[in-house]
Amino acid sequence: MNLNLRVRIALISAAAVAVAIAISAMVTFAVAKRELVAEVDESLFSRVEKVDSAESAGDLLLAVQDDVRPGGFFSRGASGYDALYWRLFTADGPILASRGVSLPFGEEEEKVSIGELPHVVRTVAVEGQNLRVLTAETRFGTVQIARSLVEVDDSLAGLASVLKLAAVVGAVLAAVAGYLVARGAARPIGELAEAAEHVAETQELAARIEVDRADEVGRLAGSFNAMLAALESSREQQRRLVHDAGHELRTPLTAIRTNVELLGRIDNIPPEDREQMIADVNTEIQELSGLVAELVDLAAEPLQGEMVMEDLNLADLVDRVADKFRRRTGRTITIEADDSIVEGSTIHLERAVGNLIDNAAKWSPSGSPISVTVSAGLVSVADEGSGIDAADRPRVFDRFYRATKDRSTPGSGLGLSIVAKVAADHGGSAFVGDESKGAVVGFKIPVVGEDGWAEE
Repeated sequence: MNLNLRVRIALISAAAVAVAIAISAMVTFAVAKRELVAEVDESLFSRVEKVDSAESAGDLLLAVQDDVRPGGFFSRGASGYDALYWRLFTADGPILASRGVSLPFGEEEEKVSIGELPHVVRTVAVEGQNLRVLTAETRFGTVQIARSLVEVDDSLAGLASVLKLAAVVGAVLAAVAGYLVARGAARPIGELAEAAEHVAETQELAARIEVDRADEVGRLAGSFNAMLAALESSREQQRRLVHDAGHELRTPLTAIRTNVELLGRIDNIPPEDREQMIADVNTEIQELSGLVAELVDLAAEPLQGEMVMEDLNLADLVDRVADKFRRRTGRTITIEADDSIVEGSTIHLERAVGNLIDNAAKWSPSGSPISVTVSAGLVSVADEGSGIDAADRPRVFDRFYRATKDRSTPGSGLGLSIVAKVAADHGGSAFVGDESKGAVVGFKIPVVGEDGWAEE
């Protein structure tokens, strides 16, 4: 059975109240029964004391024979309530008894008659009614006095009816109150569900839920808004990535297609022009391959929570990457480093450092040295190229951004954007230095054991 939240809360409230009332009712019934029976017992003991205090057997005989006389030892009400039944007997057998009911005499009563017990009181059923029977020893012999529990039973029956009615009424009221409370509490959840359905149906990620409360429901609505904002940002970044990637792919593809079409008329092309065309095609293919590889890497980039983080010696990591580029480019790469320990992903930090060194090698004169500095979580790479214009510095970490003067140089414009992303995923940021000669580009991330940024 599929019940909505309001009905579930109402049913749970009703059940909880019903159980609470039932427990209270049982306790109340038990206490009331004990108190009423205790009153009956007290009255029975009081009667036994009167019997035992009679001045003579003759007085006792006169009293018990006139059992309906007002004020007598064993007087009974005409209505039947507080009705008393009695029997007096000695070792030779009963000598006196009230009319109408034969009181039971069992093993426990026998123990009283022979002096093993001072008295015994118990409830017995006699001729369809419950009696409370007290058997006690007096100086005249063993006496049994019984009182009808009709009055007690009727009182308890009335109490039980009242308690049952209270349980039913309480459960109904609790169900109604629970439903009303649930309706008020579920209203923002319903609005949240409607907003989610609207987004799923229209793909309108700009929709937001108004948050006007600070409780758990308000937090849920705020989290939903944050999720929509993240999805909207992600979709916008995806749209820009596809748009920019399409634009960047169009140039090498157009160049390759043009050269291939020209090579189709190879018989009419001079040898030197043919070799230049083939070289251009190879260059464009290499650029296209690099662009596709970086796009695949970006698409497969894991979320920050999925990266394998470990304590790393930043100087050792930079030295490994620099050694690889020394062998690949033949460049002189100098490193000045401290013993910074950072928590990070080896693969991603190596990639970021590699992109910085590759960028420096690409934009500096052939054979010129590259210097790398590692200090307190900071990695900076300096080259001796033409540098980065002040107007271009704010955008060098944007995806596919390339300065106007560098448009003719092969490259995808993704390398430094990847550096910025890796730094951000590690709680840091990328930067561009203000140098009069060459360029200084790097990133800075927190070191292990320090809150916030390390001191430079």
